Amino acid sequence: MVAEDATMTQTNALKMMHKSTNKHSLSALLLSIIVALIGLSGCKMGHNDYSHFHNIDINGWAYGDTLIYNFTPKDSVVTGDLTLSLRHTNDYIYSNIFLEVTLSDSTSSQCDTLAITLADNFGRWHGRGIGTDFQISDTIASGITLHKPINIAVRHIMRDDVLKEIEQIGISFVENQSKNEQQ
Repeated sequence: MVAEDATMTQTNALKMMHKSTNKHSLSALLLSIIVALIGLSGCKMGHNDYSHFHNIDINGWAYGDTLIYNFTPKDSVVTGDLTLSLRHTNDYIYSNIFLEVTLSDSTSSQCDTLAITLADNFGRWHGRGIGTDFQISDTIASGITLHKPINIAVRHIMRDDVLKEIEQIGISFVENQSKNEQQ
């Protein structure tokens, strides 16, 4: 009987410790979520900032397919940085990509070729990745002044008619606050 009571006491103690551990785990998880939400609430885009990604067809990106980004900032003239981001899979067969980027606003149009190196000489991908997907970003223009509306056209100019394993192309514009406040 004494041995039975000791075993039951040990079992009850283990159950209580297990419940206590679960409560601490739940509390830690809840606290982590709250801290993350507070941190994310501090991330605020400026009223002239822009970011948009186009999904590429699963069958590939055809040579003639031009991605169009239309951006209308709230102010008539804005200065900032324009960035292109590219997401691809681990199965992309080239170490680079060549893109033609045409930037048009109400006063001018400019076309440029952008060569982005995606991998080093040993085949290690640049940028960041999770699993088999990788993303790399490249600044198209830094400190550029744009007049609304702004249209950006992006197309690949690789030798393949259909470029496989490119998943998304994104354009971001981040207003340079200090330069815009001086204008």
